[in-house]
Amino acid sequence: MNSDKKIAPEAAVEDLDAASKASLAKEQSAVPVFGELITSLQTPSETGGPVEESFHGTNIDLTKSPFPVNNDLFEGLIHILMRDLPGNTYTFDGEKQVLWEIQIQGKFKRQPKGPIYLAMELPQEEKYKVTGPMKIVIKACLQLMKTMGHKDIHMSFGGNGEVPHMGAPAFHSFDRVVVTPPGETPPPLGQHLERMPSDVQRRKHFFKYVHKIDIGNTYTFSMKNRRFDPLKWKVIGVPIARQFTVSRFTESVRLAVYECLEEEGKPVPDPKGDVTAMAKKKHTKRNTFIWIKMSRKKS
Repeated sequence: MNSDKKIAPEAAVEDLDAASKASLAKEQSAVPVFGELITSLQTPSETGGPVEESFHGTNIDLTKSPFPVNNDLFEGLIHILMRDLPGNTYTFDGEKQVLWEIQIQGKFKRQPKGPIYLAMELPQEEKYKVTGPMKIVIKACLQLMKTMGHKDIHMSFGGNGEVPHMGAPAFHSFDRVVVTPPGETPPPLGQHLERMPSDVQRRKHFFKYVHKIDIGNTYTFSMKNRRFDPLKWKVIGVPIARQFTVSRFTESVRLAVYECLEEEGKPVPDPKGDVTAMAKKKHTKRNTFIWIKMSRKKS
């Protein structure tokens, strides 16, 4: 499902009955007790070849970041910076609302075979069951993403070849994209990446952004998150809902970067390296080449 129609979450609240409103209020105020955050990454390929599409990876210790990424499409490092992690000294350049940041650096080993997307997923095969209160949260999140400048959001409740997710073209979704030609030194991971005029133009006028993947370049991506607090397992600052405990809806979430290979079961056109290529229909086959899964379970 993909729609550019503006959503008014305020109006959605009026459509709920008293029981649904009470349920939403209870979800907002609940403070369950949890165990430790469990974080896993896609297991790198030892040979640098294709990696099987799977939700099972390698558990990591966040204090030992960065971690290797290696598969048939991309090779490099992924660095996870979390504000409230014990021992953290990274200041997020003084941006106090930023809860965590992910930096990715490496090289594409071949041209992508389809559009590249960045998505927040629920790592499950079955379709997600949507309750009345959750509909409010989803509509509010969609509206928030649109106001933050994310264009052409692809959303699915899963089933029939898709996992439940909300995503958009990756090169539009990343806060920073640094392209370093051969012979030059890419920026070091673990340090603040300055916002450049090219980042502003890429986010504001994405479909005028002219760039094709070059396997000789080193790519550095950065994504900051101000809404999902994985250590407290809450989403905060969302219109209407304001904040809610993620455990009410799922035990795990996954951030994934993938190339979409089929729409509605049919192969997508070759993007020929164009990073603005899109796939608007069901993403029924894909190659997830970078992912981070976070899980939180009750003690």
